[in-house]
Amino acid sequence: MRLNKLTLNNIRSYDQETVVFPDGVSLLSGDIGSGKTSVLLGAEFALFGFIRGSFSGSSLLRHGADSGSVTLSFTVGDTDVPVHRGLRRSRLGVI
Repeated sequence: MRLNKLTLNNIRSYDQETVVFPDGVSLLSGDIGSGKTSVLLGAEFALFGFIRGSFSGSSLLRHGADSGSVTLSFTVGDTDVPVHRGLRRSRLGVI
C-alpha cells in the first residue's frame, strides 16, 4: 500500500490541509504542536474509523467546528483507492 494524498478538513489543529506523499519514505518532522500526530490520526481514522479505546470523535473534530472530514487516497497494487470519512457534532456528541 502506498499513501498518495491526505486531506484534513476541521481535524484537530487543521482548518483545511492537504498532504501529498512523495514516492519513497516520508518523514514527518516539526516542532511540538505542529500537527504531526494529527496527520497520523487522520490517516488512521480514514482507514479504520473509530477504534475502541483509541481516540474519540470530540478529540478529532476541530474545537468549535460542527463538522469535519478526512479523505485519504492510496494505491494497492495498480488500484487507486479513495476513502472519505466525515464527522459531525450532534446533541449526542461527535459521530
